[in-house]
Amino acid sequence: MAHALSVHWVRLAPRERTFVAAGALGLVVTLAWAAIAGPFAPDLGRGARDAERAAQRLAQARVDASVAQARRAAPAQGAADAGIRAALVQRRIGATDATVAGTASRATLTLPSVRFEELVGLVDALARDQALHVAEATILPRVEPGRVRAELVLAR
Repeated sequence: MAHALSVHWVRLAPRERTFVAAGALGLVVTLAWAAIAGPFAPDLGRGARDAERAAQRLAQARVDASVAQARRAAPAQGAADAGIRAALVQRRIGATDATVAGTASRATLTLPSVRFEELVGLVDALARDQALHVAEATILPRVEPGRVRAELVLAR
């Protein structure tokens, strides 16, 4: 077969050889492109979308950081348990069910059943107003939708 191709090649005019060589080169380039660059083509669009999402997350992180920097540091005043009880009353969370124990700088708060949204607001209020931050937390779901059992260790 190779002999038949070489005989046919010799019989071609120089102009026809140029066309056949250009066609073969185009075919080789197309196959190389399909084999090398083809698998990466879907990643180009995905990379652009990932970059856009990363930029959005970075912008949100910058906003969050500026909000955190803008918070005023609350002076640590009085016993931690008194501040926790005041925050419970202020947030209208059942302070009678809550168990608070601790020292001036560290306290343990147990809420047997609280709405998760209320718990988040309480933690934010304690950090903002009483300079008490969560050191440890155990949050377990309750049977009632949206309610949790929370055991928090708060520290100044």
